[in-house]
Amino acid sequence: ALAFGFSALVHMFCERFERSTDDALKALRLSPFDPLNYHPYLALAWVCLFTGRFEEAAGYSTLAIQANPGFSVLHASLVASHANLGRLDAARIAAGRLLEIAPGWTISGFVRMDLVRPQLMDALADALRKAGLPD
Repeated sequence: ALAFGFSALVHMFCERFERSTDDALKALRLSPFDPLNYHPYLALAWVCLFTGRFEEAAGYSTLAIQANPGFSVLHASLVASHANLGRLDAARIAAGRLLEIAPGWTISGFVRMDLVRPQLMDALADALRKAGLPD
């Protein structure tokens, strides 16, 4: 399960979204209560964000946060999901939670992590700005 979860992340970062989804779902089927399930949930959330399936992205982001509430990237994913759905109140609430766990978090710092190609990072950054997160 752990290997499939990490594989899902690697394939998501490489924009092999179908393979990422398959591996993430395998990881979750093999070990549904694994405390490391935030890895496949993050992969699924970002695949959905990058393919315009924002409602699913919000659901997977929420599940990821339940598995690891202290990981800021998961909260950023939820913020972006809500912002892309036009749920700015929910996005701002999620942004507030993000800043509670990571007070120095900024969009520019997130973008500098260079996790995916610039166009995808820019789209995430635009969504995060809608929620009022600091640049």
